Amino acid sequence: MILGMLVSAVIAALGLLVALGRIGHPIDGQVLTNFGWGGVIIGVALFGFFAYLMRGRRRPVA
Repeated sequence: MILGMLVSAVIAALGLLVALGRIGHPIDGQVLTNFGWGGVIIGVALFGFFAYLMRGRRRPVA
């Protein structure tokens, strides 16, 4: 789970860098910002999913 959270955080950070125009270059005159924002959304969603799974796993057994 921790590895999944780290990978999703990296995906979100990479997507943010692309969305802000820090990395990447236009392909055939089209900017990559839409793909970057998509990467941010996917990374945040995966991070939330793995965090939800971790929360469910830590419940004490009664």
